[in-house]
Amino acid sequence: MKKIFFLFFLITLSICKISIGKEISNKPIILIDNYIITELDLKKEIEFIKFITKSANNLNFEQDKMSGVNSLLERKIKDIETSNFKIEVLEKEIDISIHNYLKNQKITEENLNIFYQTNEIEKNYLRNIIHIDLKWEKLIRQTYSNRININLTEIEKDLEKDPKNINKEELKEKLINIEQNKILNKFSNVYLEKSKKKYLIKFLWKKI
Repeated sequence: MKKIFFLFFLITLSICKISIGKEISNKPIILIDNYIITELDLKKEIEFIKFITKSANNLNFEQDKMSGVNSLLERKIKDIETSNFKIEVLEKEIDISIHNYLKNQKITEENLNIFYQTNEIEKNYLRNIIHIDLKWEKLIRQTYSNRININLTEIEKDLEKDPKNINKEELKEKLINIEQNKILNKFSNVYLEKSKKKYLIKFLWKKI
């Protein structure tokens, strides 16, 4: 009888610990109108940033924390804005972007999956990030397409600096894309700052 009671006590204690852990992990730390970012969201984001940047430094936690908060906050606003405008992208576009992203970061899918499993992070974490980024990029292009002015004269001058270059048209296209992306990034930052002012953002800080 004592053994049964002791076993029951251990099970009850374990359940209580799990419940308490979940309650703490899911406490909101940021409110964006009716949208919530939780303590658990921040922990996942910090681990993901450290994985992508290949940083094993745990000494500057406050810096990691702020970096994670900014990423989550801006991503949530981008998600809300693109959803409001019903912006969608094809699954194939997401697949291509994920492939290119991992290639540029020199990360294999196997290592990514190991990271997910080790840190108990859902396997579509990167996919969700890429999805939102692509929707945001599409929104910015649609919004500012008529304001993208490229100085072709300057590009032609750059091409003349390298007369031996055979694929001038290909290089010209690359330079135009680079200039377009610079302009779009500026518009993106402006739009994002304006969007932040549309929402009531409240920080509910708690030591993690």
